[in-house]
Order: sequence, then structure tokens, then C-alpha cells
Amino acid sequence: MTSRFLLIALATAAAASGQAPATPQGFQLNEVQQAYLDQVLSQWEARSSEIATFQCEFTRWVYDPVFGPKPTESGEPIAKQVESGEVSYQRPDRGSFQISKIQAWDAAEQRHVENSNLVGEHWVCDGQSIYQYNYREKQLEVQPIPPEQQGQNITDGPLPFLFGAKADQLKARYWMRVDPRAPAGAVWLHAAPKRQQDAANYRLVEIMLDTERMLPRAMRVTAPDGSRTTYQFQIDQASVNSRMTQVWNSLFQAPRVPIGWKKVQIAPPTATAAQPGAVQR
Repeated sequence: MTSRFLLIALATAAAASGQAPATPQGFQLNEVQQAYLDQVLSQWEARSSEIATFQCEFTRWVYDPVFGPKPTESGEPIAKQVESGEVSYQRPDRGSFQISKIQAWDAAEQRHVENSNLVGEHWVCDGQSIYQYNYREKQLEVQPIPPEQQGQNITDGPLPFLFGAKADQLKARYWMRVDPRAPAGAVWLHAAPKRQQDAANYRLVEIMLDTERMLPRAMRVTAPDGSRTTYQFQIDQASVNSRMTQVWNSLFQAPRVPIGWKKVQIAPPTATAAQPGAVQR
């Protein structure tokens, strides 16, 4: 899941879009399965509603079956990159996502090695605009959020699994089911997108929730081409409902334009805009 998709989805959260014609295989639930799913989503919504601020470090593994390293002899996939970062949220509509460290697979050394030449993704949403750092073009790209969409929950964006979307919104946006193979103390959810703009970027999202606090332990996103990105969240060290107001306010302020860069305004997509392009990895 890339920043470009994050930006488009956040800015077009209220846009109407088509839905797939049929329920995907594996998501046809009987009454008992549906009742259990509804119970899990209801509990998740209740716990999420208590969160005003959330900040958590994470590790992300990016797998690329085409251009990435070959699997091990036993068939285990090897990540093309292992990335470290932090995600932050302030209710209802502020958020940030930043990759601060990237380790790329070194075929010669047969291990992941930190590469200072690689720059990670970084975006900030201050509730009025979304700021994307485009390191390749040395541009700070600013995408205003239409006034009628400002103040809406960031949960309408592409990361409702982190920012606590409501149960009815999740079911409207995804086909969902509970995977019974979850380890003790966790709930494993599968979500397949109903909206075309989501399906253009991923075909399946899996989320592992900690049953005690209903916070995300891990998330795996499968792209349309079959490539996967896996997140592991350090929820034991996460900051939830911090009272450090000054720190939080500065975290989501409009960032400065780096020296030698230029600021570029990007028009927000409309409800009839074309689907976003394929996920870049």
C-alpha cells in the first residue's frame, strides 16, 4: 500500500464507486459465522471509539515475486525490502505515515542491508490538505481536501484497520470474515474490497487484532498482481491517548518545503474521477 494510494483514497473517501458483482469465494458466511463477525466488529468499534490519539512504530516487509529475490530452497519468500517507520493518528482527521529506515536485500551478502540512498514514504494530513514528499522529483505535493470532506474521520481512508472505522462502514466497504486459525489472544480478519477504487490497489487485506485492546498486531496487504506487503505493529510500545497536546499539534502541521525543493499543488479527484493507478512497489 503506497503513499500515492493513501493520498488518493483519503481525498476521495466520500466518492461513490461501483461494487463487484458477486461475493468472492470464501466470504459466503452462514448465520453463525456472520453473528460472530458482527460481534467482533462491534467490540472493535467500541474500543476504537475510545482512542483520541494513536502513535505506533512498525516494521514493513515488501515482497516482489517478479523483481524481488528468489525464495529460499524451502520455498519461503524473501522480502525485497524491510522497512521501519511510524504511523500516527489524531481523531478525527489528522494522520501521518513515515518510513524512516530501509534495508534492501543484498544478493551477494544474502541478507538485508541498510541503504541510505533509498528514501521511504512520508505523508501528512492536517485535516485540510494532504502533503506528500516526492523525493524522486524533489517536490512537496499538496492535495487540498474539498471543504465538504474536511472534518470527516480519517477512517474513511485506506487504513480503517488502524484508525477504527465503524462496523457498518467496514461491512459496506468490504466483504469480511473471521479466520479461525488465529493464534491465542488474537482475532484474524480477512477483508476483500467491494469498491472498484479499492480493488484497483489491493485484492485482500488481512488484519490481526489483539483481543485485549483490539489494537492491530499485524496487517498483510495482497496487491492485484499477487505481491504482498506485511506490517507488524509494536502495540506494546504504542502511545494511546497521549496528553502531550503540543507534540501532537506539531506532528500534523503543514511541513516546510526542503531547501532546493518546490511546492506543487495537486487538484483533488472528484467523485467521477478515474480509478487510481496500480500500486507502485
